[in-house]
Amino acid sequence: MLRASFAVAALFMMTMPASAKASAPEKADIIMRIGETFDTIINDQPIRFHMAPDAISVPTLNADAAKRAGLEPSMIGYVYVIGPEKIAFRTDNVAYGTQDASFRRRTAFSNRQIVAAADGIAGPETFSSARTTFILRDPQPGDRAITFPLDKELGRSQTSVRLDVGGHQIYAAFSTDRVESLVTATGGRWIADANGGRFAGEARAAPILYGVSRPVRSLAMARPLVLGELEIRNLAVRVSDMGDAQGIAESRLEDQDADEIVVTADSTRKVPKQRLYIGMDTIGHCASITYDFAAGTVTLMCPAQSRSVPTA
Repeated sequence: MLRASFAVAALFMMTMPASAKASAPEKADIIMRIGETFDTIINDQPIRFHMAPDAISVPTLNADAAKRAGLEPSMIGYVYVIGPEKIAFRTDNVAYGTQDASFRRRTAFSNRQIVAAADGIAGPETFSSARTTFILRDPQPGDRAITFPLDKELGRSQTSVRLDVGGHQIYAAFSTDRVESLVTATGGRWIADANGGRFAGEARAAPILYGVSRPVRSLAMARPLVLGELEIRNLAVRVSDMGDAQGIAESRLEDQDADEIVVTADSTRKVPKQRLYIGMDTIGHCASITYDFAAGTVTLMCPAQSRSVPTA
């Protein structure tokens, strides 16, 4: 759940910034091999970003990196709510790049370390490149393009495609940092209803975001959940710390950690959005993921998936 104040609506919905110079990344493609970092300079300090397909588009720094780069809090901030955890983020509009090729980008930071093995985290849209490609492995014969339209409903909070489940909309992002796929609670109920799903196994803690773990349960399905040609495998559902979840059909999942987005910028309107993070058990056989922002598409280069056996 995201709660935001002041001008944070603009932070997540605007295209940033208009003042970038021609040599800034807005004019280039970004190609990232999994495990590498995107190296840049902020306020004359070297900064390494972990780029992730499912990260929000606002670049976000660890506390120590923000201090080293001299970030100062502005009036624009937001709170990210993950279950009972509330993480307050402040932002600063800082200079990226060298003096002869600089641009400015509003950058978030908190009082915690949010990512390991890098100074911060960024998403595929963070640096407004024409295309961002994540390389999972070298190309092989049999790889073919699987293309989906990008969905803009979640703005800068997630680079998504839309999945229709029984007439309900779930916003899906690809994740190279998790093995299993993970869906928010109400989305899990929709999937279970549409695909003959049931819980398998007990609740367990799983990492969600920014170092926060929450209870999840695996979902076994009689009928596969598919996105285009991809069968989504090894799916877990967010559940709450309290309550009885003996059967997903009986549990009141809509009230449990739904990761609803609540934006309060002169408005109290509550807009719940269900999210699905598609993990490497589903996309790990693919060679690459390319976000083409001019075309409004994301393309995965993948061979055919091996067949799976229904588990419910």
